[in-house]
Amino acid sequence: MTGSVELDPDGAHLLIRFPYREDLVAAVKDLPGRRWDPKGKLWRVPAAQVERVYATFAGHLFEFAPEIPALLAGTLGTVAKPAAEAPPRQRALPLPGDANGTDAPPPALSISALNTRVRDALRGAIPDSVWITGEIVDFDKTAGREHRFFQLVEKAPRAARPVAVVDVALFGRTAEWLLPKLAAGEQPLSLRDGIEIRVLVKVDLYVGSGRYQVVVEDIDPSFTLGKLALTREQILAELRQRGLAERNRSRGFPVPALRIGVLTSPESDGWNDFLRHLQEAQVGLDVTLVPIKVQGPELKPSLLRGLAWFADRAERFDVLCIVRGGGSRTDLAWFDDLDLALAVAAHPLKVVVGIGHQRDQSVLDLIAHSEKTPTAVAELLVRGVESARSDTRERAERLRDLVADRLADERRRLQRAAADVVAAAEQRLRTAHRELARAGHDLQLRTVFRLSRERADLRAAAARAVHGTARQFDRRTARLEQHATRLRLLDPVRVLGRGFSIVRDRHGKVLPAAARLQRGDAVQLQFRDGRAGARIDAVQPDSPEGDQT
Repeated sequence: MTGSVELDPDGAHLLIRFPYREDLVAAVKDLPGRRWDPKGKLWRVPAAQVERVYATFAGHLFEFAPEIPALLAGTLGTVAKPAAEAPPRQRALPLPGDANGTDAPPPALSISALNTRVRDALRGAIPDSVWITGEIVDFDKTAGREHRFFQLVEKAPRAARPVAVVDVALFGRTAEWLLPKLAAGEQPLSLRDGIEIRVLVKVDLYVGSGRYQVVVEDIDPSFTLGKLALTREQILAELRQRGLAERNRSRGFPVPALRIGVLTSPESDGWNDFLRHLQEAQVGLDVTLVPIKVQGPELKPSLLRGLAWFADRAERFDVLCIVRGGGSRTDLAWFDDLDLALAVAAHPLKVVVGIGHQRDQSVLDLIAHSEKTPTAVAELLVRGVESARSDTRERAERLRDLVADRLADERRRLQRAAADVVAAAEQRLRTAHRELARAGHDLQLRTVFRLSRERADLRAAAARAVHGTARQFDRRTARLEQHATRLRLLDPVRVLGRGFSIVRDRHGKVLPAAARLQRGDAVQLQFRDGRAGARIDAVQPDSPEGDQT
């Protein structure tokens, strides 16, 4: 509830209360005659402004006291209206005993007598019960009371204020059998604010207050359920037109879903059942709760905020659950809203809904994965984890069996291969042994033959070497003797002994030809018995061989 509007006991002012909000303060300041009461911490507005007050604050979900609709309908006569609004004077009705029209003042009716006559007139004008339709207002505020007093209003599309209002009385004797009958129907129905009903009423007037009202005699649940179903179908048609009706339902279910987001009321029985079942299962789920309202006017804004919160953090979660305990069809109708349906249909997480019993369905049940109770949602999550575990175990067992079979096959294959290798090796060794024995025998024969042949060759070669060496030695000996004789003959000492001499230059080098000498050169002459120095006076080379000049 955002705030409240009540009628001051003086009947002349409306009392408006709300927590500080800048937009609401601006709205109330636009009302004529408004005044802030610091002691009561509230705003006082002339009661004559009731229509404007209702039009201003109804859209902000204010709670209005029962007197306020009566003021709007003009059935509460305690409001002090400005003189300009005073009704024109009417001719007094003739009273019993006043038929003669004497000047004596006629006797006055008591208020109760007047109200009784008006009541009787209404009952006479509409003697039979009639069916009427309207939207319930202020029914929720009478919860727990024996007699339920509320209003039915007629609204025009997109109008800020009702077209008409009527006070309604549901007396205890009727409520005792009517409300349980509605709740026990095939589709349970409970009355609440904001739903339309078709109700059988008796027109009446309460003499004590002079309030015109209708008294409930029966309610047609099929009308309300039909209205709710029509609303649901309109929402589904809009989703189908946008291509969103199956989007979230078609999302794959994570296996296993371990990170669970939950939108529900932490005080609800549905949340306690959901959480208890998960704790008893002990499957290790990580659960994150974002609190919301699960019925009433605050359901929609709180649920939209919760959906947006999880959408912004979708990568942290596997699945999102919306749960609440059982309730009547009208309680669940709070979920039949186009904005909620769009948010769920387009949500990036797989949404699981458990917001009713087996007989109940909301729009969200039709566009997301639906389980009928919070416990059923918890069982679904537990089954998913257990199924994943079982599947993992089965896969592990199958893999183990496959590996064991493969190892056994490979072991047998290796054993066969090893046996084949051993047999082949033994065969190869036997063959090699035989071949080696033959090769050894052949080698031995060839070696003996080769040694014999080599030995003969060596003896022949040795004989040839000895013979050749002797001949070579003789030739070399004769040649050495020739060289020795030549050397003796060419020995310079012997040559000098025969009268020759050796001419050397001043450096001691032998001069073999006269062409190397020049006049004046100093030379040395070596004789057999000594040396002598000389100087060249003239050089006269001999003529070349064959020169005849």
